[in-house]
Amino acid sequence: MYPLLEINLSKLKQNINALQKKCSEWMLEPVAVTKGFCADYKITDLLFDAGIRLFADSNLSNLLKLINRFGNKAHYQLIRLPMKEEIETIIKNQIIPMVSQLEILNLFSEKAKQSQAQSSIILAIETGDGREGFLPEELLENIDQIASLDNLSVIGIGTSLACLSGVLPQMSTLEELSSLRNQLKLFLRNPHLFVSVGGTTFFSLWENSHHTPKVDQIRCGEAFLFGSDISRKRNLNWLQQGAFHIEAEIVEIKSKKPDSSDRGFDAFGRACQTSCEKKYPRKRALVAIGLQDIDDTQLFFEDRNVTIIGATSNYLVLDCEESQHDYRIGDLVRFQAGYGTVLRAFLSPYIQKRYIE
Repeated sequence: MYPLLEINLSKLKQNINALQKKCSEWMLEPVAVTKGFCADYKITDLLFDAGIRLFADSNLSNLLKLINRFGNKAHYQLIRLPMKEEIETIIKNQIIPMVSQLEILNLFSEKAKQSQAQSSIILAIETGDGREGFLPEELLENIDQIASLDNLSVIGIGTSLACLSGVLPQMSTLEELSSLRNQLKLFLRNPHLFVSVGGTTFFSLWENSHHTPKVDQIRCGEAFLFGSDISRKRNLNWLQQGAFHIEAEIVEIKSKKPDSSDRGFDAFGRACQTSCEKKYPRKRALVAIGLQDIDDTQLFFEDRNVTIIGATSNYLVLDCEESQHDYRIGDLVRFQAGYGTVLRAFLSPYIQKRYIE
């Protein structure tokens, strides 16, 4: 039953425990981001059993899945800005959304009033990544209007970095959030307003300093899943790596020489080119897995003499010319999987899942 994704639950459990210990030392509450594995029950159960009670996801369907699993024993955050048609469901299920538009805040207030409910909100703050969030000055200019909304409770402010533009958090980021929080406490008359940051990239600020401004929550998925910080291309030495592996079968091995005529674009619209430095023909292995299942840039092969040439929808193509191993038809190849591959593998109906303790 290949291709398959192997999930090492023991390594994940070690990472969850180590993460909780570090967060306790730094007086942070960890929020487990579940979008990278589609809120898979095997992994969310590990988190819940370890004491995690805050879950966040970008997909409402995943949060509803978690609510069905844990009910009111946990709290749930929608960290992708909500669509209008999702508002009633969010209010009904007491999900806490991040919001960055006055129009959407007004709709939450209206819908909550209609259903005689109270909606809790986190205000998204733009801190440099150029993605979602109120600009701080924009928020302060409109805070009187926000404070006047009925059936709406602003319980925190939150930000994300290194997601779109690769902007890394600085100590000044936390200082600005802390300052903004103090101003909003007065306007909103909420002394318990919290600061929530994401994602794993923020850990470096606590690793390198003992005097960080007050932050309450850190949202992370990459940390406990992969033990890494992709924004800095580093592993976190206090966490385990290698919890996820992809296994797939070789279905063709032949020596090939790509045509050197004019190149266009591949099936995904990417520019194609061939290397002039290599001597052709070269031995190529076709593996029965492709871009519908994995991200070929997030696969790491233990045979350093094998190069991943690329992938199409259904094939991963390897250059085996320099390898000392005699790869054959039917052989299984095994790759350590990074975030992009794990995300696609959980989404793909063609990938089998194997859990090991």
